[in-house]
Amino acid sequence: MTFGLTLASNLKIRQFRYFFVHSSIVRRSRYFYFDCHPATQLPRIRSMSNPPSEHSSVASSAGSLSGFPEEDLRAPGGKSNCGYYPARLGQPLDAGRYIIVRKLGWGQYSSVWLARDRGEDRFVALKILTCEATQALSPGESQRSDEERMLTKIASADPSHPGLRHTLAYYESFQFIGPHGLHRCLVTEVLGYGVDYIRKQREDGDRRVGPVTVKRVVKQVLQALHYLHDVCGIVHSDLKHDNILFRPLDLERVVSHELTEVPSATYDCGTEATPTVIPVTSQGLPLSLDSTVKQRDLVAVLADFGHSHWQDRHFQDIIQPDALRAPEVILGHPWGPPADIWNLGCLVTELLIGSWLFEPNSETLWTYEEDHLARMTEALEARFEISMLDKCTHRDKFFKPDGSFAHFTQHEEPTWTLKKLLESFGELDGDDEIRAAELFIRRCLQLEPEKRAKAAELIDDPWLAS
Repeated sequence: MTFGLTLASNLKIRQFRYFFVHSSIVRRSRYFYFDCHPATQLPRIRSMSNPPSEHSSVASSAGSLSGFPEEDLRAPGGKSNCGYYPARLGQPLDAGRYIIVRKLGWGQYSSVWLARDRGEDRFVALKILTCEATQALSPGESQRSDEERMLTKIASADPSHPGLRHTLAYYESFQFIGPHGLHRCLVTEVLGYGVDYIRKQREDGDRRVGPVTVKRVVKQVLQALHYLHDVCGIVHSDLKHDNILFRPLDLERVVSHELTEVPSATYDCGTEATPTVIPVTSQGLPLSLDSTVKQRDLVAVLADFGHSHWQDRHFQDIIQPDALRAPEVILGHPWGPPADIWNLGCLVTELLIGSWLFEPNSETLWTYEEDHLARMTEALEARFEISMLDKCTHRDKFFKPDGSFAHFTQHEEPTWTLKKLLESFGELDGDDEIRAAELFIRRCLQLEPEKRAKAAELIDDPWLAS
């Protein structure tokens, strides 16, 4: 039997205030009312949370499909139901060491919670994996993730490496039994909003980010990738806006202020589930109590290693969000760290011009994947070399023996060249910076993975230094 929520025409939001006195918590509550009819209006109340990214693997309609406003809290059994843990505000975990005080967000296979660590007297983030994601960590042929071991490796491989500062700080893990089965919980540092939040700050819907900010963030992400690739032996494989977050400037002050002024909230929608399941509202954290944050204070952190792979052991063949997917992944060519570099090149372009670099479509005569490959050649003014195609298991699906496309002919509206996109839409300062940005991106977007620059090489690129 599955359970859902009965949504009333008036959605009642319960807000909790938490006060910390010698690591103990006293809870007070008050109620607010919001007019809310269709389920699609629910995200309006998620103040300060990170909006869903276009590259997010979680469908924005997940709440309406399950009957719950955010993650699906029904008992496992449905096709898309992977066993989320129904955590509660004020709930103790791990023998009372951690007290949940706020929901920070949720993803395809986990929910993330702000908690007070009573052992260390600090705030931490608890990433509670779904039952399915917990099972995926189990060693064996069916293992699909090694997130916990990767976080341990990242934390200990080389504490002196500058890239460590730009990866998520991991503390420990524990597991517990929930109503649907076993859950693994990863304890990490608390982060604030990310790149996706910055993209959506312009009131006119413009998704561009200023070049100065882009360069600062990209250089820090490259330091993280340098550490992951060359020291830890890890391919992130899921580089996107909502996986690049920023570290709050004064976490204790930010959290204390937010819990007081913007209390943690629940959806009081009514539920048929027994025991009662109370869905909690996602409320992310700002970086500072100031209305603006200086560029020099932005510290980017690469997060979420749930879809990452060891360089010498892959858990899946297909990686990365569709629009950011590297050509070697589509073609069945061996992939590794260069796939992350391709991913980064696509993101840099998107941040500068405000839209996807590649927007493939399924056409009558050719597939979505072949269209994607064709648009790569248009934007980069290049073609796939036969020497590369000979190493691809899916070559014959997309190419003829002479290296021309098997089905693609031409687009009515071809993808603009990289140079034209930067000239037309980038907020770059003159021809010299346009050329420098183009050269940097081209070092990332070589069709052959062996020809792409490494993260360690890109860190010192002239465009990033300008």
